[in-house]
Amino acid sequence: MSSPSVQTVDVFPIIERQRAGRFWISLFVVSWAITFLDGFDLQILSFAGRYIKKAYHLSDTQLGTLGTIGLLGTLIGGLALGYLGDRLGRRPSIMVATIGFGIFMVVFIFAQDYTQLVILRVLAGLFLGGMLPLAWALNTEFAPARFRSTSVVIIMIGYSLGSAAGGPVSNLLIPRFGWESVFVAGGVASLLAVIPVALVLPESVKFLAQKDRKQDKIAKILRRIDPSLKFAEGTRFVAGLVDKKRFNPAQLFSDKLRMITSLLWIAYICSSAVVFYLAFWGPILNERLGFSTSAAATIAACASVAGAVGQLLIGRFIDKRGAGTIAIMPLLGVPCLLLIGLAPLSAGVYILILLVAHIFIIGGHGGVHSIASIFYRPAIRANGGAWATSIAKFGAMLGPWLAGVIMDGGLGARGTFFVFALFPLLMSGLLFWLGRVQKRLPPDADGALTSVSGASAATRTEEAVA
Repeated sequence: MSSPSVQTVDVFPIIERQRAGRFWISLFVVSWAITFLDGFDLQILSFAGRYIKKAYHLSDTQLGTLGTIGLLGTLIGGLALGYLGDRLGRRPSIMVATIGFGIFMVVFIFAQDYTQLVILRVLAGLFLGGMLPLAWALNTEFAPARFRSTSVVIIMIGYSLGSAAGGPVSNLLIPRFGWESVFVAGGVASLLAVIPVALVLPESVKFLAQKDRKQDKIAKILRRIDPSLKFAEGTRFVAGLVDKKRFNPAQLFSDKLRMITSLLWIAYICSSAVVFYLAFWGPILNERLGFSTSAAATIAACASVAGAVGQLLIGRFIDKRGAGTIAIMPLLGVPCLLLIGLAPLSAGVYILILLVAHIFIIGGHGGVHSIASIFYRPAIRANGGAWATSIAKFGAMLGPWLAGVIMDGGLGARGTFFVFALFPLLMSGLLFWLGRVQKRLPPDADGALTSVSGASAATRTEEAVA
């Protein structure tokens, strides 16, 4: 008697037909927690900066360099951990990132001089920079195509709220316990977050199926998505065509990806330049425009919350209408920056326009986050997102540095807003172009607006499910 043939199940249609439930809630809650802490830990330097400057007797140039050098660490870390994520898996790489930046946040307070501050900030950045592309890859690979970009926007709201939390936490802790307290709080919370990551966060079933690993584990995770699923013993899971090619950066520029990656990277650089200018210098600019230290931090925190609102507003449109939709947000932010830079404004009007500017500019940045990895196939998705975010760090490093140069050149705090209006304007043009390219993608391409119907694939899967 011949042995029964091994049944094969494609995980794609199972992912596509899932409904929101307990699995999605747990995935989002943990993703929110780690991206919240990533945003808090990366942004807290801008809120504690004036205290660190005083404690270590730093110049403005040294303080700006400290912010920029940390971003250099995130550039390197994004590439390294993206590679690790496509080799070992999303979940273990996220654990490495969380533990790493938790440790170096705490160790940062023991720096004895400026050189040690710089070294420790770079080391923290190595792990901070790797978190987001890994979280994006994991969440998009569990999301149906119709919610893929939206899922990234949702977890990025956690990142924005984490950035905003730096303001009130600094106002609460620093006057009582010193600037070191906010780094200890962020580091300890990050280390504790490893527990729910280890207990709750699943590995990507698409990644496991592509790598032909841990078939029993895939079945267990799929039953978490849909408890009614049953699989015959020895079932083999696949994720479309098996892709065993080793990653090479040239793959990000193959065929249709050549134009997509180029447009995405340049738009991302422009977006990061203006966003990190606002993020790093925000509290300091507010002070120089006449607000108290406490009020300046509170305004900056409210601006981050406004950015999260912008991300929420744009998120649901991206999956249906594509990358071109994102372009509207930064374009609307341009006149806001010009008004702040050119017009004499009262304190109340300044705050209002600043919040509106953050809604549009941070909202657009969140939109770019959401599409950073969706155009790449699962086998290289973490690397695709990691390379995009790492290349964007050139803009992130440019922003804080350029703002310092502008102010040293005599244009003052308001002059920086006028100059930085150029970046969202250029970004909008690039995103409109990317949107046109996306609309011409075939339905079965990653990142296409219209997915191939999962009916035929679902039929094949149902025949293989016991």
